[in-house]
Amino acid sequence: MSRVIPAFLVGLLWSAVTVAQTPRLPPGFPQPPRDTSAAPTGTAVIRGHVIDASNGRPLRKVQVRLFSPELRENRVAMTDNTGAYEIKNLAAGRYQLTASKGSFVSLNYGQTRPFEQGRPLEVRDAQLLDKVDFSLPHGAIVTGRIVDEIGEPASEAQVSIQRYQYINGRRQLSTYRTAQTNDIGEYRLFGMPPGQYFISATIRGININDAPADDRSGYAPTYFPGTTNVNDAQRITLGIGQTLNDITIALSPTHLARIAGTAVDSQGKPIQGILMLAQSSSGFISTLGGQIRPDGSFSIGNVSPGDYTLRALIVSGSIASPTPEVAQAELTVAGEDINDVRLVGVKPSTVTGRVIPPAGQSTPSNLSQLQLLLAPKIPVPLAGGGGGRVTDDGSFELLVQPGTAFVRINPIGPFAATRIKSVRLDGIDVTDTGIDFKPNESVSGLEIELTTQLSNLSGVVTDARGNAVKDYSVVIFARDKERWGPGSRFLNFSRPDQEGRYKALGLPPADYYAIALDYVEQGANTDPEFLERIKSRATEFAIIEGETKTLDLRLVTGM
Repeated sequence: MSRVIPAFLVGLLWSAVTVAQTPRLPPGFPQPPRDTSAAPTGTAVIRGHVIDASNGRPLRKVQVRLFSPELRENRVAMTDNTGAYEIKNLAAGRYQLTASKGSFVSLNYGQTRPFEQGRPLEVRDAQLLDKVDFSLPHGAIVTGRIVDEIGEPASEAQVSIQRYQYINGRRQLSTYRTAQTNDIGEYRLFGMPPGQYFISATIRGININDAPADDRSGYAPTYFPGTTNVNDAQRITLGIGQTLNDITIALSPTHLARIAGTAVDSQGKPIQGILMLAQSSSGFISTLGGQIRPDGSFSIGNVSPGDYTLRALIVSGSIASPTPEVAQAELTVAGEDINDVRLVGVKPSTVTGRVIPPAGQSTPSNLSQLQLLLAPKIPVPLAGGGGGRVTDDGSFELLVQPGTAFVRINPIGPFAATRIKSVRLDGIDVTDTGIDFKPNESVSGLEIELTTQLSNLSGVVTDARGNAVKDYSVVIFARDKERWGPGSRFLNFSRPDQEGRYKALGLPPADYYAIALDYVEQGANTDPEFLERIKSRATEFAIIEGETKTLDLRLVTGM
């Protein structure tokens, strides 16, 4: 007899798919520096079982992934024939746990509602955490056909299932999964969590440096049931394990364009390298690469209407330069050819300075393990960041691409309990305003002061009757609205551990709001409109440097 799926499983999903994933930058962009120091070890153990939510049977070969950003721990275990898994030799710390298998919905430990983050596991020295179990629901399936304007099957068409989610503080259409049609135009999308989605299709016939085709007819990205405008598209709703068949899309014909031009470096010499084209309009995020001709010229054919980022990567030998000159342009294609595009390289800026150890400490012997990061204030397609390590005496020299960026550190390993206290340039604190790196302009004298005097907040949450609540989300944000922007250090989010206690670690000293809600969609805590809406029911508090504060909250519902 099949088991009834508990109601709380209806939305367990989205964040499990995206947690702890680091996007890979194209070759030639500054990659995040790798931490090669050994991860800490201990004797704690986490074990449990994974079952099929529809019938309670054990699931074998489920990938159970454990991750701790602070401890650099990243472990993977597979369940056996009884659905059991075990992860041993863990150091004390806070961990995230994810279970995933094929067409089942991936889950984070502790997820109880749609599109929310999982809960952390607080692990103590030599502790055995048993019965950390998962019940995986079957993902939804969507099948159908893609045809052209006269009903003939469209083979090798790209089909995407998309949903709106919060990215950099605002709701944007994002692709969840893609598939490709077979020779008779059929596609199958599987493993979708419950929710509302859009289905779209396109044929990617873009080519670089091929002879231009006489026939410029093609197809624009088309949404179900047959529109190029997402505002006119039909939204579909999927439930747990639901199969939705016969979602057929007839592609919309359009006129394809050609982009042509030249790419030169900052000295006016032809760029010997790779051309990258990225499209992010209409909900699609796709990238195409190809060689630039020896004379620096290029042409890109079969480009459908949309907004694109075009970028040239300088190649030295067979490997892209680790910090290339920037040669980039933003283009809008509207069906007509775009000729005489000129990409001109801009040299990266040089940034030099020193790291100031925490007060009362001499220069630590492990300072060379510190990783500096330069995070763009406004992320754009194909834009690399920057970063590097510090020398033993605390000095550093970095290369950074033009634009405004924040200076940050990677708080892992020996620096897990270290944060930036201030970043100063010419005596001015630029920690939260960022630095405007101009082309061909070096920046020197940058001071990065560290601190181990972390301000931490923790507490429990009760309901209107005073009963302890075990499942909730706490949003913490500065009272100063100017500190609500993307990448702000003054926005924090916490979920309770297995004992029902929340923790917010490393808060910069400031005046804050805190509110406990029964549900917060992942990423909503970075949306200024959402913060404005909830602040009237939030609790005000202030925290100073090095303070450990306890703040118990009352659960707020109906938000």
